[in-house]
Amino acid sequence: MKISRLASALTLSLLTATSAYAAKYRVVELPLRDTGVNSFAVALNDKGEVATTVQSPFRPPIDIDLIDFDSDFLTVNLTDLGAASVGNINDEDLLTLYSYILNGSSSQFFQQIANIQSYIVNEAEAEGLKAFDVIDSDLEGLTKSADTQVYGINNASATVGVSEAPFYKVDYRNENGDNLTYVAQDHSNRGFLEISAQAYPIVPEEDRLGGFSEARDINNSFEVAGWASVDIANSFDLAIDNCDDENERGDVPYESCIRTLLENYKNVVFQNAGTGRKPIDTAFKRRAMIWQFNAQGDLISSRELGTLVPTIVGDETFYTSRANAINENGIAVGISNAFYLDVEGNIADYAAIFDGDEVIGFTDQQNYFQSEAVDINDNDIVIGNALTQINGSIRTKFFVHDYRGEFTTYPDDFFNSSSSFARGINNNGLVVGEGEIDSDFSSQRRKEGFLYDINTDEFLNINDLLACDSPYTIVQGNAINDNDEIAATATIFRERSNITGELDLDERGNTIFSNVTVAVKLIPIPGGSVDDCSLTTPQLTRKGGSAVWLSLLLLLGLGLRQKRAN
Repeated sequence: MKISRLASALTLSLLTATSAYAAKYRVVELPLRDTGVNSFAVALNDKGEVATTVQSPFRPPIDIDLIDFDSDFLTVNLTDLGAASVGNINDEDLLTLYSYILNGSSSQFFQQIANIQSYIVNEAEAEGLKAFDVIDSDLEGLTKSADTQVYGINNASATVGVSEAPFYKVDYRNENGDNLTYVAQDHSNRGFLEISAQAYPIVPEEDRLGGFSEARDINNSFEVAGWASVDIANSFDLAIDNCDDENERGDVPYESCIRTLLENYKNVVFQNAGTGRKPIDTAFKRRAMIWQFNAQGDLISSRELGTLVPTIVGDETFYTSRANAINENGIAVGISNAFYLDVEGNIADYAAIFDGDEVIGFTDQQNYFQSEAVDINDNDIVIGNALTQINGSIRTKFFVHDYRGEFTTYPDDFFNSSSSFARGINNNGLVVGEGEIDSDFSSQRRKEGFLYDINTDEFLNINDLLACDSPYTIVQGNAINDNDEIAATATIFRERSNITGELDLDERGNTIFSNVTVAVKLIPIPGGSVDDCSLTTPQLTRKGGSAVWLSLLLLLGLGLRQKRAN
């Protein structure tokens, strides 16, 4: 369609109007739109590289050897069963097979498809993290079967996170003479360090059943902070031994017995966490760890950290701690079991600082009954979040703790009963996170990102720092580097894609629009200032990013269904 000279002039006029508002930050959506349904920012280095995750990756590989094409569901719903059964799968049938596989994911006879994959991104391109995944000849590529969650990145572009082992097939002939194919894996969550597309596993000290570990952060000296299993309960050890015994494990392969133990264990931990049980893990002892690597990925040393629970002779409880972040001084912060109000056996989780062999707590337990430290800068300023009660309701409030000065502040946020969550701090004293912006009594209050300056005690909604016509709403500030660039998660109202990567359509073939979650980077604008959006016309309000084009099309006499902005 040709646009007339009048339309072109109007377009230029409208665009000039929008550019008159300089703002403090410009938004760059990271190039992940072709990778999955939703994307999220996680971490950021001083080179501007962003560690991100993608939820529901597009076009997952389908292992047709594990699909029962005689099932009623598939015979009824596949458009071309014959083609699909030999691997020639059209987009509509890919959606059907994906749904079929997800519905059967708890079965050991079904393919496993990862829901979370991780990427390192700059403004131009995204590079996927392979972690422990392997090439599968049947799938003609990586299995894409194991969730991979990145947590940290340093200035050398080394990343850390946690990933499962990939799933693989085990052929087994049972006592009835049936030939079965089980789907198994060698371990569940295990930390990794990835350098130049090479992943280095962080194997826990206690590695029975594969053990468990997570790498949560890495500094520029290649010190990695996280947690790992360091001991195992005798009863669980015996259960693993029984998998080695053919008479004890029953008529299943060893790999199936191990996977059953893994799934049962994870279910118990999940249930314990849901009921607030502390410690949540009675099978493995989990402790905060610091691992020292070199730049080539070699493990130099590892150090187990303690807890806030005092030593009690004869107490064999598996108390838990975890390190979430580490600074350039080698000081880590995180969370630890502790005795609430110093009452023995009354266990809660509290923020902890791990400095050498010391574990230091600092939360006022009279007013806050749970807390966690999430980050620390090189000036030893710690940030985190704590639970308290406000007007009879449990709320989370973010805190700033000066480790050297030994004092903690809880800055004013959006309003008194707003829950707020800090996520990252830089060496300039800027904190990012998110907080509730709705003051009603709804259990699902909307959240938006914030920026807090510890030097001036200034608390700002990040969205107020963007151009008034920005189509993005920042819902989380996830990390901030020393250039004051912010890795953030935003929503934008636009066309929705399905698992094939194509536009999602309704029953009538119309494109579906919705709020999509995207990872973005916010870049400071030199000399920029906060826009006064009250001076803009309604067409230029932030929440209506399509209004400019809508006005243009209406003036041209074209019909266009208005998209409701978020």
